[in-house]
Amino acid sequence: MQIIYHDEINKDYKSLKRFPASKKSLEAWERLFCLKGLSETPGIKLYPMFGRHKIYKARIVPLQEKCGKSNGYRLIFQLLENGDFIFLILSRHGIYNNEKDLISLIKKRIA
Repeated sequence: MQIIYHDEINKDYKSLKRFPASKKSLEAWERLFCLKGLSETPGIKLYPMFGRHKIYKARIVPLQEKCGKSNGYRLIFQLLENGDFIFLILSRHGIYNNEKDLISLIKKRIA
């Protein structure tokens, strides 16, 4: 299993710069994910509307903040056919106005 970061994930870090530890939170979650895998890591759900693409949404607890997963980060990632994963989008609750905006960005990044 290899984890690949989408080329535009740095744009996501820039949009999250007002939060203290977006990169550290993602790195900590990535270590947990590598240890436990897709089925045993808590807070991961399949996004059903992408047809043949296996897209998942994960909730990540923000480090250095006093809030839980529900107000934390959202990681959208794809399971590739070879078993590798590509991290597509890192977001925060409330960054996107609605789910439709997020879905269109996902479709753009998997194209």
